[in-house]
Amino acid sequence: MRDLVKLVGYDENNQPTGSLYTTTKNKKLSTKKMELKKYCKFLKRHIVHRESK
Repeated sequence: MRDLVKLVGYDENNQPTGSLYTTTKNKKLSTKKMELKKYCKFLKRHIVHRESK
């Protein structure tokens, strides 16, 4: 069972940048919050994107 999750970008000061990605996640196998490095078009570099509600 895969569910849609939102990934929100955070800069080095843990402030949200406005960058947003959506992806799917198997909630039965991975119970922790997802954290990926993706490209932020506002900062023009790769930053950490964390799963949000």
